[in-house]
Amino acid sequence: MVYKFVVSKKGYGVAIFIDVDEIRSPVLLENDLLVDDRIYLRINHPIPFLSENDVDKYITKAIKDLSSEIYGKINDSTVCFFIRGLDTNPIYFQEEGLYCAMRGWLVQNYKLEVPSIPTELDEKNRRFVFDI
Repeated sequence: MVYKFVVSKKGYGVAIFIDVDEIRSPVLLENDLLVDDRIYLRINHPIPFLSENDVDKYITKAIKDLSSEIYGKINDSTVCFFIRGLDTNPIYFQEEGLYCAMRGWLVQNYKLEVPSIPTELDEKNRRFVFDI
């Protein structure tokens, strides 16, 4: 399922499309990353705009931050989130948006009721500031 994260203000914007599948009781692969107990991450490498550092700093953080809610939905199962692809444009890419895109996918997939992430535009630096 593809999730579209978009934020736009005063002619500036961030847009990231993330394609993720949830795999319950997966056959784990050698490169799957353990994010938390019974929660794994698989990435269809290579994906432009998704460095190892960004995966660790933003994608796994988004999953960990919602792990309690995820456990409530998967019961005693093991789950693997398979990132099949990521689409963006260098003009509309900001690393912090990866966190928001992954978090948004989780919220949509599990129908979670969690507060949205406050964002502000820093016009001087031409960047959005995400409260993550």
